[in-house]
Amino acid sequence: MSTYEHTRNGIEQAGFNPEIIEQLASDIAGSKTIAQAENNYFAFETEAEKLPWPWDHDFGALVLQKQAVGALNEVAKYMLSQAIRRAQWCATCATSGGEGLARASHMKELEVELAKIQLTSKGSG
Repeated sequence: MSTYEHTRNGIEQAGFNPEIIEQLASDIAGSKTIAQAENNYFAFETEAEKLPWPWDHDFGALVLQKQAVGALNEVAKYMLSQAIRRAQWCATCATSGGEGLARASHMKELEVELAKIQLTSKGSG
């Protein structure tokens, strides 16, 4: 089971509906401009803030990461930047060193993914 699925199951077990932010993230990914993505992000953020952090991951960050794959390049960069911000906040709220390291690993993974997109953008432009 992937981290995404594992965390999604934890969200459901806690009594929340993950489909809400999955749909909102899909709306962001479908944006044609950064301005549209930013507008769509406000609703996403409101809903994502309601969710717990099972298994040391912010589900909002995971959803943004997953959905960014299908987005336009600039929108994908925006989504990953927001995912990094969310993962960073999750990591800073850790109550122990091991928990913080576990949460920070997702942030690092997102940073690598964003760097790859940025390199690809420079290479094609």
